[in-house]
Amino acid sequence: MKSVASPSDVLPAAVQDTAYEIRAYRLPAKIFHWLTAILVVFMVTSGVIAKQLGDGPVADMLFSLHKLTGALTLLTVLVRLAYRVLCTMPDSKLQPHRRPVLHWVLYAVVVFVPLLGWAGISDFGAREIFPGYSLPAIWPEGAGYDELLLQWHAYFAFVLLAFVALHIGVAIQDYMTDKRP
Repeated sequence: MKSVASPSDVLPAAVQDTAYEIRAYRLPAKIFHWLTAILVVFMVTSGVIAKQLGDGPVADMLFSLHKLTGALTLLTVLVRLAYRVLCTMPDSKLQPHRRPVLHWVLYAVVVFVPLLGWAGISDFGAREIFPGYSLPAIWPEGAGYDELLLQWHAYFAFVLLAFVALHIGVAIQDYMTDKRP
């Protein structure tokens, strides 16, 4: 008596050989993935370091870079989502995606974190990225929620890091368990 179903027990014959293979993504998807990864790492790093520094010109510059990186991350992820919805993966019918919930949660959190930060700086009145360039307000200035919004921004940034770590772990697991000739 089997207690655990093997892939051959639950998948049709046409899918059995490819069920656990690493999926081949197109070049634009790979570029979007690594660009997003670099932006998220820089965004979190610059935010944490700037917060630890407190006040001063270096902290101000890091906060400006953090805001710019957050806006670029949001834009990149929205374009990436559009690409993912509009351009299907090659052989997507033959390769069932094993963890779609993790990817969609990552997308949601990586969009939500910059929006929380943007709302927080809009309320606080610190939308300027560099002299002469400011982000448009997405929250009324002086509404009194800036501390709460920025606190939740920080909390969800660490939630994002947890999901990124889970994503990396799953990717390593998929690579290690991939069928090899």
